[in-house]
Amino acid sequence: MTMPPCDFAVIVPAHQAQDTLPACLSALMAAGFPAEAILVVDDGSRDATGAVATRAGVRVIRNDSPERPARARNRGVAACTSEIVLFVDADVVVHADIRSRIARHFADPALTAVIGSYDSAPPAPAAVSRYRNLLHHHVHQRAAGEIGTFWTGLGAVRRAAFLEAGGLDPAWEDIEDVEFGLRLVARGGRIVLDPQMQGAHLKAWTYRSMWRTDVQGRAVPWTRLLALGRLDPAAMNAGPAHRASAAMVALAAVALLALAVTSLAGWVLVGALGAFLVLNRRFFALLWRVGGARLLAAGIPAHAVHYAAALVGYAKVRLLERPRLS
Repeated sequence: MTMPPCDFAVIVPAHQAQDTLPACLSALMAAGFPAEAILVVDDGSRDATGAVATRAGVRVIRNDSPERPARARNRGVAACTSEIVLFVDADVVVHADIRSRIARHFADPALTAVIGSYDSAPPAPAAVSRYRNLLHHHVHQRAAGEIGTFWTGLGAVRRAAFLEAGGLDPAWEDIEDVEFGLRLVARGGRIVLDPQMQGAHLKAWTYRSMWRTDVQGRAVPWTRLLALGRLDPAAMNAGPAHRASAAMVALAAVALLALAVTSLAGWVLVGALGAFLVLNRRFFALLWRVGGARLLAAGIPAHAVHYAAALVGYAKVRLLERPRLS
């Protein structure tokens, strides 16, 4: 099959990424991206990240000290001239068909950007890592089609549109891609999520890193966008099923505390947990298919912790920051 013509630059921001970057770059080149089209922005790494990129033959820009991913990606875009910019995280291994898929999407001149999904085979062995990477896969698989946000983990955008929208805003670090997507769509841009445009996520998670990310890196900035009226309450990470799941986790926690006071709390606890299982049955079925009873047994409490973190972040913004956001 003839590859649809498309002028690509691949931007890979990398900080302390010596362990994952070789697989990331190898997969990109195996997918048809020449080394000279790949730009690694070494964001103040103190390990061998820069040397790994240099040995691979790709272009390298180095920041003397870490400037964080938003600025690193902006610098990468400023250093290239290609029509299409593909952002790939340094811990993502793209599938072999990624280039042809993106090229086919951009054959539509009305399309501004396209994003993909993590695949269903995360290699990190710990149950919490498999759970967390599969959660992202599940959410993106169920949100196919035109969407209102962008994702820099594996997402491509027309360079001209990126620059006209002002690039990524470091003030929204952690969800700078989401905020950028909102601006892009507000300017008339069209973003599509292709669930078959996939890559394996190599990141290893712990409960501590998951909690920190879910509270400060996700729930807090997402709630700020909601409070400012910039984010649709039905967006893929904030839809009715997600809000209901968070409510069931809160109800279960209250019922657990009330067990010492009234026996009725036990029935409330059972009901809340049952509703939580029903609301998330499709995701839990995915955990079962991928990892059997062992992954499911680990994933159910991890999912409850995920929603508990979302509640904490939401409450933090609504209770402590509401006057500033009003």
